[in-house]
Amino acid sequence: MMKRYAITCCLLSLLTTTVLIRADPTHAPPSASDVAFQFTKQLYNVSIPENSVAKTYAMQTPGSEPMGIRILPDTFTDIRYKIVEGDRDKFFKAEQRVVGDFCFLFIRIKTGNNDVLNRERKDKYVLQVRAAATIKEGKQKVLYTSDTTVVVTVLDTNDLTPLFYPTEYNTTVYEDTPVHQSILKVVAEDADLGRNGEIYYSFLEETDMFAIHPMSGIISLSRPLRYNEGMYHELTVFAQDRGPSSRHGFGSFSKAKVHVRVKKVNFYAPEIRIRRHPEIVENSNADIYAIVNVSDRDSGIHGEIASLEIVDGDPDGHFRVRPGRQKGEYNIEVLKLLDREKTPEGYVLQLRAVDKGIPPKESYKSVPVQLTDLNDNPPVFNKEIYDAKVPETAPVNTPLIRLKVTDADEGKNAQVFLEIVGGNEGGEFSINPETGMLYTAVPLDAEAKQFYSLTVSAIDQGNVGTRKQSSAKVKIYVEDTNDNDPIFEKAEAVVWMDENMPAGTPVTTVHARDKDRGENAYISYLIANLNKVPFEIDHFSGTIKTTQLLDYESMRREYVLRIRASDWGLPYRRQTEMQLVVKVRAIDFDAGNIISYRIVSGNEDGCFSIDATSGTIAVSCDLSEIKTNERELNVTATDNTHFADIARITFKLVNSNRNVVKMPMDDLAAAEENNKPIAQEEFPMMPIRYGQNVHAPEFYDFPVEIKVNESVALGTTLVKLKARDRDLGYNGKLIYGISGGDIHSQFCLDMESGELKVIGYLNRENEYEYFLNVTVYDLGKPQKSSSRVLPITVLDVNDNAPKFEKTLASFRVTENALNGTAIFRANATDADEGDNAKVTYSLVTDTKDFAVDKYSGVLTVASSLDRERQELYELRIRATDNGGKGSDNLPLYSEALVRISIDDINDNVPKFSLPNYVVKVREDIPKGTVVAVVTASDPDLGPEGEVHSLVVFANDRGDPSLSSEASVTVTVVDVNENLHAPVFSDFVLAGKVRENMPIGSWVMRVNASDADPPGMDSTVEYSIRGGDGIGLFSIDNQGECMLDSISSVNGFANQ
Repeated sequence: MMKRYAITCCLLSLLTTTVLIRADPTHAPPSASDVAFQFTKQLYNVSIPENSVAKTYAMQTPGSEPMGIRILPDTFTDIRYKIVEGDRDKFFKAEQRVVGDFCFLFIRIKTGNNDVLNRERKDKYVLQVRAAATIKEGKQKVLYTSDTTVVVTVLDTNDLTPLFYPTEYNTTVYEDTPVHQSILKVVAEDADLGRNGEIYYSFLEETDMFAIHPMSGIISLSRPLRYNEGMYHELTVFAQDRGPSSRHGFGSFSKAKVHVRVKKVNFYAPEIRIRRHPEIVENSNADIYAIVNVSDRDSGIHGEIASLEIVDGDPDGHFRVRPGRQKGEYNIEVLKLLDREKTPEGYVLQLRAVDKGIPPKESYKSVPVQLTDLNDNPPVFNKEIYDAKVPETAPVNTPLIRLKVTDADEGKNAQVFLEIVGGNEGGEFSINPETGMLYTAVPLDAEAKQFYSLTVSAIDQGNVGTRKQSSAKVKIYVEDTNDNDPIFEKAEAVVWMDENMPAGTPVTTVHARDKDRGENAYISYLIANLNKVPFEIDHFSGTIKTTQLLDYESMRREYVLRIRASDWGLPYRRQTEMQLVVKVRAIDFDAGNIISYRIVSGNEDGCFSIDATSGTIAVSCDLSEIKTNERELNVTATDNTHFADIARITFKLVNSNRNVVKMPMDDLAAAEENNKPIAQEEFPMMPIRYGQNVHAPEFYDFPVEIKVNESVALGTTLVKLKARDRDLGYNGKLIYGISGGDIHSQFCLDMESGELKVIGYLNRENEYEYFLNVTVYDLGKPQKSSSRVLPITVLDVNDNAPKFEKTLASFRVTENALNGTAIFRANATDADEGDNAKVTYSLVTDTKDFAVDKYSGVLTVASSLDRERQELYELRIRATDNGGKGSDNLPLYSEALVRISIDDINDNVPKFSLPNYVVKVREDIPKGTVVAVVTASDPDLGPEGEVHSLVVFANDRGDPSLSSEASVTVTVVDVNENLHAPVFSDFVLAGKVRENMPIGSWVMRVNASDADPPGMDSTVEYSIRGGDGIGLFSIDNQGECMLDSISSVNGFANQ
């Protein structure tokens, strides 16, 4: 029998068919028992399009094992295939076809069925196919069966139309929606698979206002919307699947309507304008503080004002906003009493205006409220009662205490003057009305008045009729000092006592009084005679007693006692003396005895004479003629019964031209016979004006000038003044005081030590020089003093920072300003002096675009400006003084803010976002699809920055207009439009070839057709892909099958 070769021919679309070529055999065929009756596979996969008509065959995947059973010729007979399971709907039929030694199995659509395959309903069927055949074995026929499974996949066809749901879309778009922003997404669905279910979206009518993405269905803006140009747009969206149609075009399509309503945008926020009243006085209410006008540049409801309210700055609800008489007018009213003292900085009301736009816009405005002070607060002393002590020896103008007064008001309402209004009837005190320092005005006397209660009134300087005052008490205690001498009841006294009284006999008691108090008034007594006298005194009681028996005849008959009274004061005791004459009374015969005197010797020249009764010695000659400097006289006395011892009297003669004080010799008397001392011995000569305040105090080492820094601490001692007095005791005791020049109560001179101290803060900028009249007093009586003027110069300290004339300034500069262009001159002054007042300028802000001159303060452009790089500069200029050199203090500075806005010029060309645009598009996208968005921007402002054209050439509207260009490269991407596979005329083709035919001999011709449109997609190419005839045959692109290897054929035939 002939040998059959099976080869598989494949087209470019991988559709295959089986070609059987038979060769004649040269030996006997095998028996049936040599071949098993079974399918080539237990499972086959085939596919068939949905909606296929009757007798449409299912197809295997190209290259798959053919379905069927391989048989030997003349063995099995009457082979039948039957679907025994899996075809409940009776769609399919199994067919068999025997070609050579192979019985092919085919699955096709059964005829006579009104229903069709629907992939969307069921896309897969699993069929159980059974093969049955008989074979003769001897005289009997034996039945053989075999089962296999065939999985039938229902292929999708473009049988469904894309469906929109809903079919109409409505959207509202604000007119300020950015270009290229999506506004809506339309959705259509197609239940088909693959390309059949892929949908392209497009607009039915062309539009340059909107764009739709062909695959996602997202609609976006391609141009800005303008409400005034069109408030409504209607679009028709076309949805079309990519599946094939019967006419080789796009598949089914549907439409939907899109309604776009443009909504007017609330572009502008409300504008708030304030018309303030000139002032608002505290403690006023129900007043309109300000009228507010609110407007909005929008039209319609967007331009209507919904509300104006106070949102901050009024936590206690002192204000409210109410509508005014006209549209857009509002009044800010005062609801409650305002107290400036509770809010001295005033109020900053934060207003918020909201319009009725959708969405609403709001704006804010700060309204400062400054309250004008009303004189509603009296001055307040920091104490209700002040206590002060002052020694009665304090000099006039001694500072006692500073009264501190505050007034919660401001301005002249808070300027307070003080005045003593009570308790100062004698004018003992004065007060500095501005500083509140209380001074002594006259010398004080504790003995006259020890306590003062002053009433000090503080009155502010508000307008007449509104002034307020308050008062405080000042209790002043005058401290007693030892300023009074003890005073005897009698300055002189004469007492008599009998002679021969025993020792200890009281003679008399003296009494002295002292006006001082305490120990200053305690008095002690003593006998101050230099020579011994026969008396003693009790130191505390003042009782004088004899210390021995007195004898009229042998002792003095008269004693002159110096009784001294001393107080116990400190630092010195004050003393007073009185003269007490004690006369001895005789009680025997000597009473009334008469004494006479005479010169015994030494008067040989008769220059002296003596009165015999009184004992007075007189000069009887010209003493200038005496050659000696000294004369000595011997004098005696007698009572005509007894003679006294001779008394020797020495005279020293001096030349009167030598300005030497002569010692007085009056009342010289002869001694009695009992050697009575002369008067000179009893009362020695004392210096002239002994006990009197002879000398005035005087300063020494007095400073020419004192220089002090204004930052000196309170209590600092500036100098210790030195003074002296040649008097002794209290006559030389010194106290110090400032008698003038301290107009601001800044200094205090310690009355005891003479230390000058600072008691008030100095400020050179207010007062740079003082001339203090300082006085030193002694405590003598009468009191003496001397004064000097002490200049004090207040030296500057760097305590003032420079101050700018303007702390905030704004300027505009074009971006093409040249380097060195002057913009602004900063000017700062310093209240200090010298180096402390020298100001230099620097730029604190880190920038290289501007510079400030160190000395002149001129701000200039330092480099090229570019508004597109930075359009606003906030520069901080610092003014620094030159203080702090040589000290621990640092230089002081202040800063000013300068805002510089850069004005634009047309210096930039439009710039595309990319220099080159490369896009890829499918070749089948709908007409009108946006394939690329080419954008260009211009950083300039205004017309200079508006792009005129954004295709591939863009120019702005500047003067001159600048432009740029970009290239756009569009690559069309091929889409697989080869929708149909080639189809052979039959699933199995049979051919014959004789053995020993030459190579290249024509065997047969196969033919396939393609339903695609004419062109490359419908051109069919052939190739042999499989079978047991591989290598024996070849096929060309026209389907001609040729013999390729005769040796193989012969070899096979010979087997």
